[in-house]
Amino acid sequence: MAGTKFKYNKKTLRYERTGVSIVGLAFRGFGYLIFATLFFVGLVTLQNFVIDTPLEKSLRAENEALENHKVILTASLFESNERIGQLNSEDQKLYERLFETKLTEKPTRNSEKKEEILTAGPEVFGQWEASTRSASSEIIKKAITRDVSWSKNIHIEKRDLGQLKSLPTLSPVEKMEVDKLVSGFGKRINPFHKGIYHHDGVDISLPAGTSVVATAPGTVLLANTSNQISGFGNYIEIDHGNGIITRYAHLGELKVRWGQKVNKGQAIGSIGSSGGSIAPHLHYEVIRKGINVNPVHYMVAGFTSTQYNALVEASTKQNQSLD
Repeated sequence: MAGTKFKYNKKTLRYERTGVSIVGLAFRGFGYLIFATLFFVGLVTLQNFVIDTPLEKSLRAENEALENHKVILTASLFESNERIGQLNSEDQKLYERLFETKLTEKPTRNSEKKEEILTAGPEVFGQWEASTRSASSEIIKKAITRDVSWSKNIHIEKRDLGQLKSLPTLSPVEKMEVDKLVSGFGKRINPFHKGIYHHDGVDISLPAGTSVVATAPGTVLLANTSNQISGFGNYIEIDHGNGIITRYAHLGELKVRWGQKVNKGQAIGSIGSSGGSIAPHLHYEVIRKGINVNPVHYMVAGFTSTQYNALVEASTKQNQSLD
C-alpha cells in the first residue's frame, strides 16, 4: 500500500509493518505549526512593509504633505490666532467707545506660541487647527449678525451725531454705585408733609463735598445760589442742545457760572444739603422739550448690563425722597 512503511526485523529475518509513533506525530504536527506561524508572519510583514493598500498610500501621501508643509501651516495657524486676538481687541475698543462701558463677554483667546505649534504632534496640532477654525467661524457669524443688525436698526446719519453727543449718558457723580440711588423718578413720599407727590428726578446720596459732574457737554443755563430752606437751594441747569436740559439741585458749592461751556464729565459743583433737603444728596433731573423724564433711562455709561438692571430696579422702589 502506498505510504505504508516496513522495517526489517533481524530476529525474524522478515520485513514487518511499522506502527504509528505518537512522538513522531507530535514532532511532525509541531513542525507544521511552526511552518504555518512563520508563513503567516511572513505574509503580514509583506503586507505591512512591502504591499500598500490604496488607503495606506493615500494616508502616507497625506502625512508626507503635512510634514513638508508643516512650517507653512504653522505660520498660517499662528497668524490666524494673532488676527483673532486683534479682532477681539478692536471689538472691545469699539464697544467701549459706543457704550462707554466695558464689554462683559469674554473674548476667545488662542495664546499658543509659534514654537509650541511647530513642535506639536499630529493630534495636538489638529486640535489647535480645529480650535482656530471654530474661533474664526464664531467671529464671522458674530460679524454678520452685528452688521445686519446695525445696518437695519442702528443706521446713523452724520447730522444725528450732534444729537447723540448731547445725550446725558454719564452719571452725575464720579464712580456711581447702584446703592447710592436712594429715590427714583415718579410718585414718592414727600419727606416734609409725608404726602404722595411726583418726584421729578432721582436722589443720589453721597457725603457732602463729593464732586458733581456734567453728564453731557453743554452750556450753563442757570447757576443759582439760595439761602432759603425750601426749593432747589443751590442748583445748576445745563443746556445740552436738541431740547435737553439737566438740573443738579441741593448743591453745596458751585464751580461754574452762567453762560460757561462745560465738557462731559467736568466737575460743576459738589454735593450739599441746601434748600428743601433733609440730608446731603444730589437731586438730578433730565428735562426733554420742557418735560421731566426719568434720568435713569439715560444713565447707561459706566455700567454693565447687570449693574444697569439693578439701577433700574432700585429706581422703581416706592420710598421717601430726600427733598
